[in-house]
Formats: sequence, structure tokens, C-alpha cells
Amino acid sequence: MRHQIRFGAIVATATLALTGLATASPATAVVGSPDNARAIVKTGFALNATGFGTLVSGGQVPASSDNTAYTAIGCTVRAGVTRSNYEAQVEVPGLGTISGVRTRTWTEKKGPVVSSYATHSIAEVLIAESALGSLSIEGVRSMSRAFHTGTSFKTETDTSVARIILTPAGGAPQELEIPTPGQPLEIPGLARITVGNEVSAKILDGVRATADAINIRVFPSDTLAKVAHTATKIQKGAPFGTFRGYSAGTRARGLGETVKSGRTPLSLMPCKGTNGKELTKAVARVDLGGQIIVRGVDTNQKARQAKGIGTGYELANIAKVNLGDGALVINAIVAKANVTRKGDSLVRNATGTTVGSIVVNGEATSFPDSGVIEIPGLVKIQQKIVRRIKNGISVIALRLTLLDGSGAVVDLGMAEFQVRRG
Repeated sequence: MRHQIRFGAIVATATLALTGLATASPATAVVGSPDNARAIVKTGFALNATGFGTLVSGGQVPASSDNTAYTAIGCTVRAGVTRSNYEAQVEVPGLGTISGVRTRTWTEKKGPVVSSYATHSIAEVLIAESALGSLSIEGVRSMSRAFHTGTSFKTETDTSVARIILTPAGGAPQELEIPTPGQPLEIPGLARITVGNEVSAKILDGVRATADAINIRVFPSDTLAKVAHTATKIQKGAPFGTFRGYSAGTRARGLGETVKSGRTPLSLMPCKGTNGKELTKAVARVDLGGQIIVRGVDTNQKARQAKGIGTGYELANIAKVNLGDGALVINAIVAKANVTRKGDSLVRNATGTTVGSIVVNGEATSFPDSGVIEIPGLVKIQQKIVRRIKNGISVIALRLTLLDGSGAVVDLGMAEFQVRRG
């Protein structure tokens, strides 16, 4: 059932909606605090925690739009790690203005209980004004916790909204009833608000918990905003340490304000690896603003650890790239990042990174000693951009810089991998 608000017939009510899904028992369902996370201690678990204020998609959202107040503990085996982020006020394209945006993530060990926490709060979400008026959502909060009690895995999630204020054009502010989970609130011409999207689930060797305090469909901009997001994860069995890495086929910057051109397809290395199994992801075709067509893109990743050793790789493969309707065709692009850590010894390389063939205006060409090919007025091509990073290596098989005046940069075949001791 959907709550629908009609202008001129608004019932003003003051309610407080607190929704939660907690799989923990009352004895353990106690929200912690970063203040309890001061002591750094190693645990037998892999811990993750993330949070952000907003993520907007759809409509004419600029490609540069990013998560607000994003904070993450990407992967750690240690309790006592804390991260936080705060933004006083942010203009969010496709949504409006958000104020008092705070994210806190931390890991904690109290007695036998090991926890991963993420909390997020927003003082106010002010949806961009339209001819119909404006909408303010105040006191938005979200919390996720994944933990082990010493005998079993459990999760907690909690979301709340303090109040929703509608100010019709030329009218007095009105306080609206806060919707309940599964029953959105719709204000015609402005927005539809859904609250309390909370998920707890079992994963390999552990559990995860996620919560979005509210989802907002903004009608004037045709955008969907995820607001006050938190996510946590805990897994057992990290005898050596943790992994971090990713592989992706394409990434573009500067192709246009509304081109969605992040890392595609993106594979993220699981915190504790893949147990020696190869994981794959693929897309048949990527259209980068109609200027570059990429076909046959897939990613592969594999990592394992045992006592004293951690090893693995990230790999991205592209079958074919077509720029300028055949002016430039590149085949068989592969990027590979390999890392092995044994004790204090770290071996890292880009072995396996290759480019099959490059055809310019129907003629095959190859890279000179400089490693750079430039086609005047069309593109500059750089091969095998390799960086040594802490605990690992980062590889880009090819980088295209368009010479049409836009300065757009397109990376083709990306792989990055790190092996960290616990």
C-alpha cells in the first residue's frame, strides 16, 4: 500500500518511525561506540565496514557524482580500527542539499565478542525545490553490525527518520506521517519515499548486514537516491592476512557530463580471498558515449592463503575495442596483476599483461620503443602502465587519451592486487 499526499488536503501528524531487523538476542543487541575500539588487537576474523550519505543514479546525474561522506574499513583482521567522515553541507545533483552528514565505522573486541560496526546520520535532506514546493527530511539514521559472539555469527540493523516536512509553494510547512517499511510515501510531482531497507544474510564463513535508512525517487529529476547507507561483514578463517584488489575492463573520464563511465565490469577481491577458486564476471558490450565501443569484456580473480603464505592475481580481458567507427581497432587486451607474499618476502609483477594487435585506418601497427602511439587529431595510446603500490601492484594494459579537444582519458584493462599480513 502506498501513502499519497494531496496538496490542499494534508493531515499534519508528528510521528517517529524506528525500524529494525536484529537477528541478535536482546542480551547481545547493544550498539557499540568507536570509543570502545581504542585497543588494536588481532582477531581470527576478516572484518569490513562501509557507510555513506547518498548515492544517486538515473536522470541526468553527472558522471562525477560520488558518494557523500564515504568511509570504509575495506578489510582488516584487527579490532580497534576506526574511520570517520563528516560533511557540513553538500549539494547533491539530482537530489538537493544534505546537511550534517556523518559516517563512522569501527571494529571492536569486547571479551569474546568481535564486531564490525557502521553508523550514519544526516541532520537534514532538503529535496530541490520545484513549482510545487519543497520537501525536508530530518534526523535520518542508519546502523549495521556484523559480529561473532564467541560461539556464533549474528547481525543487527537499525534505521530511523525523525520527521518529514512538506512546504507547498506559497503555503505553510506541514509535517507528514512517516511511512512504514513496504508502504512508501508519495508526494505527487515531488518524490516517493521508502524507508527501512535492511538486509542480513549468511555469506561464506560469516554474515553481512546492510541498511539504507531511506530511498527517494525524485520525480522532477527522474533520479533515485539511496540515503544513509551502512554495511558490515565478518568472516572467519584468515590464517595469513587479508587481500585487496580489483579488476575491470574499462574506465573513462571526461567523455561528457552524463556518461556513466566507472570501472566496468568491476570485480572486487574478497577480503580473505577466493579459497583458490577462480571467480569471473563478463559483459558482452560497453558503449562509452558512442565514441568507443568495447566488446567481449571479462574479469578473473583468484587468491588463496594458508599459514605463512598468501598468493593470487587479478586479471581483465578485452576482446575488441573500436574507436572512431573503425579508425582505430585494438584486439586482445589483457591486464594481469600477480602478487605472492611468503613470510616477509613479497613478489609482484605484471606477467601476462599483453596487447594482441592494433589496427589504424586498416593498417597494422606496433608500439615503438617509447611505448606510445599517437594518431594526430584522434588519440594517444600508452601501453602497460605499471605501478608498485604498498603490498602489491597496479596495472593498466592500455590508456587512450583522446585528441579531439576534450582531453578524455579511457583506461582499457585494469588489474590491482595487494596481499597484506594480518
